[in-house]
Amino acid sequence: MGLQNLTNDQKMNWEWLTKPGRAIQETKFVDPITLRELGLRAPVQRLMGKVGLQGFLDYEAHTYECYTLEFLSTLTKGRDEEDPS
Repeated sequence: MGLQNLTNDQKMNWEWLTKPGRAIQETKFVDPITLRELGLRAPVQRLMGKVGLQGFLDYEAHTYECYTLEFLSTLTKGRDEEDPS
């Protein structure tokens, strides 16, 4: 992963999102809409099932949409090939 070919606006956003001391409240709840829209529901279910945490996917609570979007905007493609398993 890495930051490459960012616009000036993206660089400024990255600096703001990663500034030291910025507090983010974590949550144990997942957003089923986000998982579905990203196509991650099945892989996350499979992963959680393998580690015995399937029950966490049944907890429902509103997530912090703004923080979720901020986090997802920091992700970059980490692999060139999909994991076949």
